[in-house]
Amino acid sequence: MRLTSLVLLLVWLQLGSGFEYDEILARYKLWPMAANAFSSTPEVCIKDNFKNAELKNQYTVQCDMLNKADTCSSFSAVSHSDKAIILSFRGSIDDAQILEEGLQELLDPPSPFIGGGGVNKYFLDGFNKLWNAGMKNDFISLKNGNPGYELWVTGHSLGAAMASIAAATISKLGYFTSDKIKLVTYGEPRVGNADYAAAVDKLVPYAFRVVHDHDLVPHLPLKGVLGYTHHKSEVWYQNNMTVGASYVVCEENEGAKCSDSENKLNPDDHDYYFNTAYWFANHGCKGYNPYL
Repeated sequence: MRLTSLVLLLVWLQLGSGFEYDEILARYKLWPMAANAFSSTPEVCIKDNFKNAELKNQYTVQCDMLNKADTCSSFSAVSHSDKAIILSFRGSIDDAQILEEGLQELLDPPSPFIGGGGVNKYFLDGFNKLWNAGMKNDFISLKNGNPGYELWVTGHSLGAAMASIAAATISKLGYFTSDKIKLVTYGEPRVGNADYAAAVDKLVPYAFRVVHDHDLVPHLPLKGVLGYTHHKSEVWYQNNMTVGASYVVCEENEGAKCSDSENKLNPDDHDYYFNTAYWFANHGCKGYNPYL
């Protein structure tokens, strides 16, 4: 019996996380929420996109040292129809913010992460400031008020990086068991080093980094710079991501058959996922989800 259990465990480890990519979740439920983090009225898209859902709160903090006008932002919500708590993190809002993110990657060594390894200091500081600006308390309130619900975590670009840190932190601290957390990000940069990637793989087995064709950002910082590497798993759409478009799932942290196989990069692909711009939810998203 012990030998059989060991064999099954080895097979599971060989095959990967055991979770399959759910495109309906990624396309129709979490991409609108990642885009919705850019809205000043996220409650509108939340009500448009789910049968029974509500915003808990939105959080905005100053997170740049060079430009005091740049902020980090996120929101918490709950979809009772999906029995899921939702945490979404906003991406970068201008070139100055992207520049500071890059400078911290190059000038500062990765900061220690609670679950293991090191991460970009800007990403970690941004998450911690949002987490301590009321997001943690609201998250705990949602968790305690909705027992048995899943946790969905998402974000685009900078928001994707903070979402990765958030999901791994929540799992590490035991707020949710790893099997109840779903992390889906869009245009996620490399967040930390190999030890961090290994920690995310263990703490958040349902983790998918969606990449649009030649999107530049998932290739930053360049592989190997200060040890930065991706966590699992990449979902690569080598097309415009319209309904029915094909995709490849790479279980490896840096899958050779996914976007790493391309040298031609296009920053414009970063702005569009599932054939919609990341700002599409600014005035709500009525009619986007056909499964209502």
